[in-house]
Amino acid sequence: MEDQEEKEGNRVETIVKIAVLVWSASMLTLSYYEPADGKKIVDFDPTFIASIFSGSLASFGLQVGQKKNGNGNAPKIVDNSKNKVGIK
Repeated sequence: MEDQEEKEGNRVETIVKIAVLVWSASMLTLSYYEPADGKKIVDFDPTFIASIFSGSLASFGLQVGQKKNGNGNAPKIVDNSKNKVGIK
């Protein structure tokens, strides 16, 4: 009986995650879409919605973008211990 309730809880959780993912993806799409008449359907800053979208993707184990490794784009560590700039 307890196992059945856990499965139902997992289903509800997955359905909610998918609903949030679909909603945020559609809002992002609508925020960038501009019909021929030049009037946007929705007009808002999509930054918050993009963070919800990437968070909901992460809940499924997916990442937006690619990590660059092995091609020289690693951050460079600079030793500033002997730098006298700004010191009086």
